[in-house]
Amino acid sequence: MKFNSCIFVVEINMRIFMPRSLFTLILSISFIGLLNAQGSRDNISGGFGWGMIYAENAGIYKYMEFKMEPTFSFSYSKELSERFDLRATVGGQMLNSGEFRPLNSPIIIEWGDNGQAYYFKGMGYFLDVVPVYYFNPNTSGGVGEPINFYFGLGLGAMYSERAQRVMRDGVLENGMYIQGFVERSIQNTVAAYVPLKFGFVSNFEYEWDLGLEVSSMFLTNSKVDGNNMQNKLIYPDVMANFQFFIRRYINR
Repeated sequence: MKFNSCIFVVEINMRIFMPRSLFTLILSISFIGLLNAQGSRDNISGGFGWGMIYAENAGIYKYMEFKMEPTFSFSYSKELSERFDLRATVGGQMLNSGEFRPLNSPIIIEWGDNGQAYYFKGMGYFLDVVPVYYFNPNTSGGVGEPINFYFGLGLGAMYSERAQRVMRDGVLENGMYIQGFVERSIQNTVAAYVPLKFGFVSNFEYEWDLGLEVSSMFLTNSKVDGNNMQNKLIYPDVMANFQFFIRRYINR
């Protein structure tokens, strides 16, 4: 009788213990998952700012004469480790050479004799994938930095469409433009580029953060401006911009 009573007590205890244990296990797993989600950097972001282009006919750079035009981007970033993310970005930048040289400039005549544009205006669309390194990432269980700094280097592709002008049969006499005509056309260019990014982002430790990023896109050719006669320190064209952005975390 006593033996049967002991078995009965054990069965009751097991029935009570098993649901409690299962509940505790589920709660623990959920809590650990919640902590991991709260610490994730996975995010989407959108930015807007201003940019310029370093090209043969896009400015007189030693006098800091060049056009600044609007630029925008949208990104998705996936956390790979404590210090590294992988980010994919799409965006666009308006391009404008400006008209910093008068038509009676000898270099414009020389460009025209070689079929090269002296003016262009258009739009460049870009797509790149960049591993991003964080200099001071937040660590699990530690006090977060107020601002996180990062750097990225990757690969990308750009498509640009532009309206350009070429001076044909131009003639100068005593510094005066006396002959020639302007050939206008719509052209496009596709080029690979190497993106270089540096920025910082706030660390509010909530779902949203704000930041500023400076980026350069080193193109693999010198055709985005319709002019490949080198008139600058380096041969490839370079697009550069700065953007203010807002970031939305996915798993927080």
